[in-house]
Amino acid sequence: MADGADIIVGAVLMDNIVYADGSRRDDIPGGAGLYALAGAALFSDFAVLVTGTGRDLPQTFGPWLDRNGMTTRGLRFADDHAPRNIMRYLDERTRTEAPVYGAEHFRKIEPTAADIARVITGARSLFIFRNLDPAFWAETLPLLAAHRPLTLWEIALDACLPENRARIEELARQVDALSINLEETALIYGAADEATLIARLRAIGTGTVFLRAGARGSFVITRGAVRFVPSLPVAPTDVTGGGNAYGGAALVGLAQGLSPERAGAMGTVAARLAISQYGPPEAGAATTRTAAAALVAELMTMLEQTT
Repeated sequence: MADGADIIVGAVLMDNIVYADGSRRDDIPGGAGLYALAGAALFSDFAVLVTGTGRDLPQTFGPWLDRNGMTTRGLRFADDHAPRNIMRYLDERTRTEAPVYGAEHFRKIEPTAADIARVITGARSLFIFRNLDPAFWAETLPLLAAHRPLTLWEIALDACLPENRARIEELARQVDALSINLEETALIYGAADEATLIARLRAIGTGTVFLRAGARGSFVITRGAVRFVPSLPVAPTDVTGGGNAYGGAALVGLAQGLSPERAGAMGTVAARLAISQYGPPEAGAATTRTAAAALVAELMTMLEQTT
C-alpha cells in the first residue's frame, strides 16, 4: 500500500431499513466501514476501506466506490454475497439489527487482522470499528506497535458493558484516539451525569477522546482540556452512520496534524452530511468536499468566537 493512506477498518452491509413509523428503504449501502470511509474521504485523498465482502460487489456498494474514486485494494472477497442487514428503528435512536445471511456469514466477512496486515505498511492512520473480540485485538495490537499509524478506535455498542470497563480502558490506552457516544459511555460506567462521564474518559489517558452527544454536538477531551464542538443546524433524513462518518473524518484531522478541536469540527461536518440523505454522502465529489471545507471553516469561526 502506498505511503500516507488513511485505512478504514469496518464492515460494509446492505441495509433494509424499517423506521419507527412503518416506512422503509431497501438496498441502502451502509455499515460502519462505508460511513467511516465517506467521512474520511471528505478530507483525505487516499482513504482505503479494509473489510471482507461478497463477489456481488457490482450490485452492492461497488457503484458508490466507483462514483467516489475509491480503491478496492483493501477488500477481501470472502463469499458470493455481501452482508445484508434488516435494521428496525424502535424510535429515533434505538434500533435492532438482524443479519439476513446469519451470524456465521457475517463473521466470515468482517475485517480481520490479516486484512489489516496486507495494507498497513506506510499507512498514515487507521480507523477501527470493533468490539472487544480477543482474537482480533491479539493479532492487531502488534501491528499497531510495529507500524505506528495514528489509530482511532470507535467502540461497538455490544462491548459497552460495566464488566468490560477495565478491558475497554486498557485498549483505549493503546490507541491515539477513542470515539464513543454518551449512551455507550453511560452503559460502561453506570452513570448519567455528563461531568462524571467526561472525567472518567479523561482519566483513561487516551490522547484524544471524541464523546459524541447526538444532535447537540460533541466533547473533544484531551489531557489538557475539554472543548465542546456544537452541531450545525440540519434536518436529518436518516441518522444511520453519522457517528461512523464523524470518526473517519476526525481521524483524518488528527493524522493531518490539526488540533483536536478542528478534527472534531471535521467529524461534526461529516456526520451532518451523512445524515442528510439515505446512505453515505458522495464524498469524492469536488462540490461535496468544497462544501465540507466551508462548513468546517464556519464551525471553527463559531468556536473561536466562544473562546
